[in-house]
Amino acid sequence: MAKRVRRKANSNNASDLNYSDTSIQTSRPDTRPALIALLLVILLIGSGLYLTSMVEEAPEVSYGLETSLLTDNHKTAPGYDTDFILIIENTGSIADTFDISVKSNDGGFTITIEEGYESVIVSNGKSKPIIVNVMTSSSSTGMLYSSLEVNSRGDNSLSSTVKLNVDCDHSFGNQTITGDSVNVHYAGILASNNRLFDSSMESVWDSYKISNHYSQLPAGKPGEWPSDNNRHIGLLTAQNIGCDGNGDPSADCNDRRQMVVGFDNKMVGMYEGQTLAVRIPAAEAYGVDSAMHTLGGQDLIFLIDLVSKN
Repeated sequence: MAKRVRRKANSNNASDLNYSDTSIQTSRPDTRPALIALLLVILLIGSGLYLTSMVEEAPEVSYGLETSLLTDNHKTAPGYDTDFILIIENTGSIADTFDISVKSNDGGFTITIEEGYESVIVSNGKSKPIIVNVMTSSSSTGMLYSSLEVNSRGDNSLSSTVKLNVDCDHSFGNQTITGDSVNVHYAGILASNNRLFDSSMESVWDSYKISNHYSQLPAGKPGEWPSDNNRHIGLLTAQNIGCDGNGDPSADCNDRRQMVVGFDNKMVGMYEGQTLAVRIPAAEAYGVDSAMHTLGGQDLIFLIDLVSKN
């Protein structure tokens, strides 16, 4: 009977198999660099989002423009001139430059925009006045008009138009000379920001933005600024216009002028019934020292309506 022989497993083959942890670890890929890189990316993204949240959004920029005239519907004799005061107000959120030009001239006028003010920079929320001279022709008759256009440089699509109405069916009276005594109506505004500080013109009291400008004026001296409480429309009498003293510079001078130099000198040579404007530097107005006068240090603009001479 044949014997079943049990064979022993070869011990040498068993020794070749290695299931140790060391062998398994060395066979896996090293993921640590990838994890570190991922963490760095997450940190960079997080810090970027944080910095973005810390930066304030830029305010929205808007452009705005309004134009008006201090007075309108002027009267003049054919062949003579009159002045308008154009007011440019920046209603936008940023300073802007505005260009002034003649849009139409149906009246056939010679229109002169104040030298050096054909383009003006106006801060947001502020306004500036500009003198515009209108010369009529000797053949002008009836109510004539011309239009000015103001354009924004910040927004090329933004513009505003004002109409200059001139009644040419009018005659002027006598022309003034040095030494005369005259009666006038007037309106005075600050050249820097268009604030009204005094007027005897009823139309200005009725139509100008008194309350808006009054609220911006020095609180310490409210009685010196226009309000309904100090409204006045009586004529102003100015004597010895253009005079520095008795006999100076003319024998017609009986004494020294009573008005500030710039205002006073403008009345010399005007005609009865004529309306003109003048820009006066502080030195020829109330001086350059703000401590000496409420209007000290201020350039001024006056609109003068010469009613009569005595």
